[in-house]
Amino acid sequence: MNYRPGIPRYLQIADDIRRDLRGEGEQIPSEHALCARYKVSRPTIRQALDVLVQEGRIYRHAGRGTFSTAVTGDPRMRVIGSLDDMMALAAENWFKIIGREALRVPPNIAQALKLPPGSLGYRVIGVRHSENGPFQHVTAWMPEPIGRKIAEDDLSKTSLVASIERHLGMEVKFLEQVVDAALAPRNVADLLQLRPRTPLLRFERTYIAANGEPVEHAISYQTGRRYPYRVILSQADRRG
Repeated sequence: MNYRPGIPRYLQIADDIRRDLRGEGEQIPSEHALCARYKVSRPTIRQALDVLVQEGRIYRHAGRGTFSTAVTGDPRMRVIGSLDDMMALAAENWFKIIGREALRVPPNIAQALKLPPGSLGYRVIGVRHSENGPFQHVTAWMPEPIGRKIAEDDLSKTSLVASIERHLGMEVKFLEQVVDAALAPRNVADLLQLRPRTPLLRFERTYIAANGEPVEHAISYQTGRRYPYRVILSQADRRG
């Protein structure tokens, strides 16, 4: 397998295994066999299999092995932790732009987008609303050429990712995400109609195109009270 630079190997392996799934009940090769096939260590293989378990594509049966499920179709975006619901927010809610401009990217953002230090980037700041009010504050950064393409787009009822895909003519294939708890900064709290230092969920996401290039890095503050973030975890069947 020829690994593409810029995308974690376990994600590429998960994508390759996913493409090979043919139907329900198919047994997945052992971890040892997969290590030999992909020429990586066992922890990397386990990470790849964990992604597919989280997606519901495979399940582990203690003492028997790992098998494919009855799930069909090929989702356009595979997201660690089954975050497809987050990508559907644009169809259910609306996004109010607070600001959009080209400016120099901070060092940490440049690193996430794989840009040289001091590069020009494009920043979009906005607040997403549901029928119950504002629930998510977003600061999104893109390489300046991408930002220039979407500068005139109406983002109120679509996502930045969908707009980027349309202009670039390629899929956004992967999402790397870090979730943490944070206290709302004053400017964020004001826009979300909360008291300063209200506890929020803080999401930091890097969206990666099919060619391995990062196309967006977003930092979001989200209130769970108005729009909860829910993850369902399951445990493989055990015998004995």
